[in-house]
Amino acid sequence: MLDSIQALLDGFPDGVIQVRDGVVLAANARARRSLPWLEPGTPIPQEIVLAPQGAGRFSAEGVCYTYSCGLAGEDQVVIFRPVERAALTPRQLEGVLRQLRTLLGEILAEVGPATANPGDQVPPDAFGKSFHRLFRLLDNLEYMRQAEEKQAFCPVTMDLDGLCRHVTDSAYPLLREAGVVLEYESAVRGLLIPGDPALLQKMLLGLIANAARAVGEGRVVLDLRGRGGRAILTVSDNGPLPDRRQLAALLEEGDWADIPQPGQGAGLGLAIIRDIVRRHEGTVLVDLGQATPSLVVSLPTGPMDSRIRVRTSSLQRDGGLNPVLVELSDVLPAGAFSLEGLD
Repeated sequence: MLDSIQALLDGFPDGVIQVRDGVVLAANARARRSLPWLEPGTPIPQEIVLAPQGAGRFSAEGVCYTYSCGLAGEDQVVIFRPVERAALTPRQLEGVLRQLRTLLGEILAEVGPATANPGDQVPPDAFGKSFHRLFRLLDNLEYMRQAEEKQAFCPVTMDLDGLCRHVTDSAYPLLREAGVVLEYESAVRGLLIPGDPALLQKMLLGLIANAARAVGEGRVVLDLRGRGGRAILTVSDNGPLPDRRQLAALLEEGDWADIPQPGQGAGLGLAIIRDIVRRHEGTVLVDLGQATPSLVVSLPTGPMDSRIRVRTSSLQRDGGLNPVLVELSDVLPAGAFSLEGLD
């Protein structure tokens, strides 16, 4: 009986691992081919399984995998497959085009009456919001275009706890205007990791923006912990449960022909977050064990480079705009914007 079950699992096209108390019990043929070190009795790395039930991504030996895990009695079953890399999927491209058309329509509605009646003035707040949203969309599109160029990644030693505090302090008063209370909780001070501060700031703001959109009005919590040589970031909220489409987007499941609905963005945010985490050799997990799904990011805290290096990130192009306003522009009210800085 056991042999027949093993034969069935060995014919399964995806990798399957059975885990108990953090130790591998069994793996099918595909799992052994992909990750030969997954022998029975060996501990499974923390970055692969961060929660008993959920889905996410991890990288091993230069390959990125998506995975889902669930409980089977006292054991944990993990199913994974390699990710097919593509700079921009047809779904994402259609989402970008739809949002571009929407934003251009908004700008035309704001500027058009003023051009028809020279005595009228363009509402500066509404125009500022549309401009920041359009800038963010084009910047995200440029990021996705460059993602396939495999640019050299040169991390520096940085304080992740300090970055989290800076981002929270900057975003808190803005999100308050949208009815969202942003909180930061940390069990560590001065957590050093090898990373790109500009990219990680973009990642943090993207995670916060997604949670703020989900909660509408309520509470968003950014939590940082250290665990076994990893930095564990968790973003959670007290909003309603996601609908089918939202959950499918989080888990990268469902019909990818479905394009984002109005108000859901262009569908690039999570893809960029996952790419930034991949660059840092980290893992993204959707934890389904909570009242509402939370996003968990695991980043390595080493190895550190003791050499002092000065560099400018080629991926940072803020155009003179406040990057916090840009990244949160989809969820902030128009009152948070003005024409200041739009020279």
